[in-house]
Amino acid sequence: MLRAVGRLILLVLHVLLGLVLTLVMAGLLRRKPEHPSYQALQRWWLASVVSILGGRVRVFGTPVAGGSFWACNHISWLDIPALGGVAPVRFLSKVEVRSWPVIGWLATAAGTLYIRRGQQGEAGKAADDITASLKQGAQVLVFPEGTTSDGEGLKPFHARLFASAIESGVPVQPVALRYLDEAGGLNARVPYVGDDSLWTNLMGLLPQKTILIEVYLLEPLAPAGLSRRELAALCEQQIRQTLGLPERPAPERVVLTA
Repeated sequence: MLRAVGRLILLVLHVLLGLVLTLVMAGLLRRKPEHPSYQALQRWWLASVVSILGGRVRVFGTPVAGGSFWACNHISWLDIPALGGVAPVRFLSKVEVRSWPVIGWLATAAGTLYIRRGQQGEAGKAADDITASLKQGAQVLVFPEGTTSDGEGLKPFHARLFASAIESGVPVQPVALRYLDEAGGLNARVPYVGDDSLWTNLMGLLPQKTILIEVYLLEPLAPAGLSRRELAALCEQQIRQTLGLPERPAPERVVLTA
């Protein structure tokens, strides 16, 4: 109980510090999200969120330098500070995040891109925004599943956004992510799924002594000569293999009989 209360107090203070630092960097100093000093500050702030919650991140592999399209499996809101502390990536988030109190403003000031899910044409608009960022040398991270999973499986990857990597000609960085408990098993409290609210999920994380986080930066893919569906399938395959998940079964063929 004391651990949870202490961490909650530290987290609130850290968010307030983030507001002040963002006001200074983005407001007073007029720093853009891609400015090196702003990126370094963002990485420190996000990594500190993970540390406050008892997270310990282990990174396997080397991140692609320069403009690159990152594709990662999605488990929790904690994915963003866990990955954002590893590399200066820009995230693609659902548009609802922009209206979240405090967090939405911080995310927007940090250069987060948004997508309105479930509406025709929105994926194309998001792809255009991603392409523009990639051509400017940004590292943009998307969650191709389109939603979170429980970490025990992987939802099919949507291919539409991979067109940005093809159009801009940047490498694709597959990223596999998982959360473990102290015993080495999958951490059942981390997934942000179903009817779980952000507050309820956070309350499940605060009492934990340690959250082990593994980030695998896998072999980059060159988009030349590949379709967006092929790129998405290759990323999904690499991530499945790394996490020890079974291959997704191929769709059954429909045989028409006379």
